[in-house]
Amino acid sequence: MEMRMGMAEEMARLAREVIASYEARVSSVGQIIAATHEMLETFRSQRETMQTQLRETLAHAASLRRRDFDAMMQAILARQAEREGAVKETIRGYLTEQKTLATALKDALTGGEAEEISATRGLLETIAARWEAREQEVKTLLAEFQGEQTVMVQVMGDLLANSGPVKVKEFKATLNAIHSQQWSRRAEEKRVAV
Repeated sequence: MEMRMGMAEEMARLAREVIASYEARVSSVGQIIAATHEMLETFRSQRETMQTQLRETLAHAASLRRRDFDAMMQAILARQAEREGAVKETIRGYLTEQKTLATALKDALTGGEAEEISATRGLLETIAARWEAREQEVKTLLAEFQGEQTVMVQVMGDLLANSGPVKVKEFKATLNAIHSQQWSRRAEEKRVAV
């Protein structure tokens, strides 16, 4: 009887630990989502403002048609939209995985017999490792995306801050540099994925 009581206390302790861990993870996920949403909106706003300023500056100072400007920017903006979609998809996948893991934990704790304490403990360790790995993956992706957005905004700002009027040649060179940087990242991503 005492042994059964000790196992029940052990299961209750494990359940409290799991609940505390899960609540911390849920809080972490909420913070990541809020920060990501804010970051995406901030960068989008900055990029659109600078893009409009560049379009108008080039239209007036360098006689570049707005339609031509938009066509030149299309490849870069498409890549950024693709990356933004990947970030959103990764976050959605992360949330789905968190929910799945929470369900697995709940099932393990509520359906577990006292004899299965060690199996439950093993499951907890596995789930904790997956949480940390996934969380790190999401944070890395967000940091890379934030870096790309920062470079884009900075490059556009540098073009606008030039002492003289922006020239089409400078604009094209800047676009080519950004585009080649995006392609080198894409090639690296494919290499790592294989």
